[in-house]
Amino acid sequence: MKEAVVKKVLMSNKTHYEIAKEAGIARSTLTYWLKQYTKDGEMNLINVEKSPKDWSGEERFNALVATANMSEMNRVAWCRKEGLFTHHLDQWKKDAIFLLTQKESILKSNDSKDLKREISFLKKELSRKDQALAETAALLVLKKKADLIWGDAKGD
Repeated sequence: MKEAVVKKVLMSNKTHYEIAKEAGIARSTLTYWLKQYTKDGEMNLINVEKSPKDWSGEERFNALVATANMSEMNRVAWCRKEGLFTHHLDQWKKDAIFLLTQKESILKSNDSKDLKREISFLKKELSRKDQALAETAALLVLKKKADLIWGDAKGD
């Protein structure tokens, strides 16, 4: 829309006030757009700033790395140049730390789940072996009693 309005101003014989009224914007806004786009006598229509929410994760990380060792004044100047505020960098840093700690806790919970599964398996295995041992002991006792009552088959 900006581009169309600016082109209309530059190519028509209408006043700025008339074009602003047609576009539904304030005349001061139109004047600002004209100053913005006609710097150095050329149209800078590609001057589109990206808002902080449009930055990708990689761009955010690179911004954090680039500003990590800067003084506060240099950091503010860098942010101004990039169209950011320092609180954006601070929030991105908090988000990155949160995600890293989340990942660690997920890994820890996965490790604990694996350990719980192993413990459960080992308990079942121990129970099975205890039952087998008890059954073997009971059979041995019955065999000895049977041998006492009917006599030992080998010895007779």
